Amino acid sequence: MNEDIKLNDLLHLTDEEISKTKIRFMTNYNGTEPITVFRRKPDELNTDWLLSRKRNDNGKDAEHLHKGNNVIGLVRLPENNDLWGLTCLKRIGDPLEKSEDDDPHYVGYEGEELTEYRKFYGRVIVRYHKSAQQPIQHAEGLLDEIIVEKVLSPTESL
Repeated sequence: MNEDIKLNDLLHLTDEEISKTKIRFMTNYNGTEPITVFRRKPDELNTDWLLSRKRNDNGKDAEHLHKGNNVIGLVRLPENNDLWGLTCLKRIGDPLEKSEDDDPHYVGYEGEELTEYRKFYGRVIVRYHKSAQQPIQHAEGLLDEIIVEKVLSPTESL
């Protein structure tokens, strides 16, 4: 009997934690592959991408993450659009103000890494067919659909 291992079988988030958790699916942005950023400098991906906000056309910022909630970072792997690597889990802190540069995306939140999950960062590959357009989705109901494909050894990395 082949029973799938789900992402939460590794993370062990409680129902209360799941209700306060979102997942950010990080994919190609303006020709930059996020997995390349992660491989070069994980902290950059886990801050600049994971905690990103976007200024809307009306000048207001869409707020999809909220103080006290958690966010799981998953980065799309180039060999298969349904494969994702776990990059980080963070607790969202205070919102940050946007600087006056041209890019509508900016680091929009303070974030505290949840270090108890660090052993999984860059080592867990999951399978999930993402059909929704939104990069940030509620973990509730979704964690049961995210299947662990592979856990890399400590000497391997995404």
